[in-house]
Amino acid sequence: MKSDSDREVDIFTEALELSLGERDAFLERVCSGDQDLRRRLEAMLRAHDRLGNFLEEPPTGSRSIETNEE
Repeated sequence: MKSDSDREVDIFTEALELSLGERDAFLERVCSGDQDLRRRLEAMLRAHDRLGNFLEEPPTGSRSIETNEE
């Protein structure tokens, strides 16, 4: 049996694959009245959306790091 945190991760991951418009109906269905779960998932999704893809691309204007080998 999956733990509650595993279930949250599964739902969060699936929600990421949906468009913003589809997420609301999806969360309504999978949370089925569990408002605490829904609030946690919505907070995680908002945080994820705010972060964007900063880990996928180097910062704008960044310089490469040079290493000095001795």
